[in-house]
Amino acid sequence: MFLSFSIFPCILDISLFFLYLIFKTQLHTDYSEAPVMSKETTHETVFSFSPSLKRRLRTLAQKYETPRFLIGDPSTFMHRYSDTRDIEIVALIGAVLAFGRRDAILAHIEQILAAIGDESPAEWILAGNYRDAFPDCKKSFYRIFSFKNMRCLFYGLRTILLEHHSLGQCLERDYKNGKCQCQPGRLAAVLAEHFPTCCSPLISQGKNSASKRLNLFLRWMVRTGSPVDLGLWTWYPPTELIMPLDIHVMQTAIRFKLLPATARPDLKTAILLTEIMKTIFPNDPLKGDFALFGYGVDSAE
Repeated sequence: MFLSFSIFPCILDISLFFLYLIFKTQLHTDYSEAPVMSKETTHETVFSFSPSLKRRLRTLAQKYETPRFLIGDPSTFMHRYSDTRDIEIVALIGAVLAFGRRDAILAHIEQILAAIGDESPAEWILAGNYRDAFPDCKKSFYRIFSFKNMRCLFYGLRTILLEHHSLGQCLERDYKNGKCQCQPGRLAAVLAEHFPTCCSPLISQGKNSASKRLNLFLRWMVRTGSPVDLGLWTWYPPTELIMPLDIHVMQTAIRFKLLPATARPDLKTAILLTEIMKTIFPNDPLKGDFALFGYGVDSAE
């Protein structure tokens, strides 16, 4: 009995030591699913990926960013118009409705354009004709978007057109007045601020929202040299755009081990993925959107 009690403290010490080693190992585990990151003296995060992964993503972006991408995509509608104001309006309509099955998205955008007819979309809105097509009621127009949500969207656009002539001129003024300098992704938030709250959930107005559809619209408006994106807003740097992040793009990024499996589709993750894409497409990070989105669609089919 004396011997067993005398060695008990030693056994306890040894057990605690092994528990400490296990805990220490867990703290320093290098999870292969997460990007490799290091800190430079500038305190900027540096991501390290294999050359083969970078080559693959560049190849995929090249594969999908072609005129064929427009077929069956909401971006196709803005290419029907030549007036800048009309292009911006139709692009925004297409982007905010880009939610759900593609055939349903396209059908509802066509429904709106049919209501506009041969008239200029900008003039149709300024004349208030949207009130006839979209009564002030909570009946569903498309999925979770009600007729009232749509009416509020057009009301917000009408206000912008009356006060600033065009959507682009409105945001250019905001940008040059410094409204977008406080944080990455601010342009989408500034755009959302021009619309009444009754537009929600058409217009993402949450502080931590990834604002996928608004960032998609901004991609269409800003990126140049693309058969898909129009590059009308040359006043805004493409390096300041934020990835249009939804659950599907995020899952593809996780599959490529660009993001950890614990990632969530919020603004923080969208900014992180954008920074990662800058290591692969330094001057044009949203080119990576074609790689992830296109690959994700093909994989699903």
